[in-house]
Amino acid sequence: MATLFGTLGWRPASLIPSIKSTEGLEKVIFYHSDHERSRKARDQVVEYCEQRDIPVRPIELRDAFDLIQIAKRIRDDVRRERDDGNEVAKFNIGGGTRLMSSGALLACVLEGIPTTYVHDDTLVEFPLPLLQIEYSAALTPRQKETLSFLIGHKGPITQTELSKELGIHKATVNHHIKQLRKKGLVTVTTDPKDSRRKIIEAAPFVELLVE
Repeated sequence: MATLFGTLGWRPASLIPSIKSTEGLEKVIFYHSDHERSRKARDQVVEYCEQRDIPVRPIELRDAFDLIQIAKRIRDDVRRERDDGNEVAKFNIGGGTRLMSSGALLACVLEGIPTTYVHDDTLVEFPLPLLQIEYSAALTPRQKETLSFLIGHKGPITQTELSKELGIHKATVNHHIKQLRKKGLVTVTTDPKDSRRKIIEAAPFVELLVE
């Protein structure tokens, strides 16, 4: 089953071209805000799909300005479709609030989903040049293990303590921390109570990479 995902703002025309162009389309799932005009656009897209006997599921996002929560919700839905054995044909990010579209784009990058955009004036759909790989593939298993520990750890931890917790030589942990720091995935700060201690923490929202 080929599923089309999309975000919708106030213009049904930003999503309908993707519905038309998706081969073997068997389901449409799209997200919209709780704004009155967005709901009207939703109804028009639903009507369009129903006239063509295409199952459609609109999802209203009450807070269409929370980028991280939007990305998490979309990612969970995409993974659920895949777990059910359905192909995610593509994701149209042509509508919705800027943060809704940005959250959708983030989910597409993380999951390696083909992504398209429909031009506002010409209504021509074109693909975005994204690599269709899972973003977390850029991390080694050891880096993922380190990040997972840091995400779940409560309170500050030093490199020496991290080495003991992971059962890895301090020099090896140092290497991984340097690589993760270059990628912007961890922060290293000085303990305000002891300048000799360097505190290591996962950067905000890194859990999206290792979930």
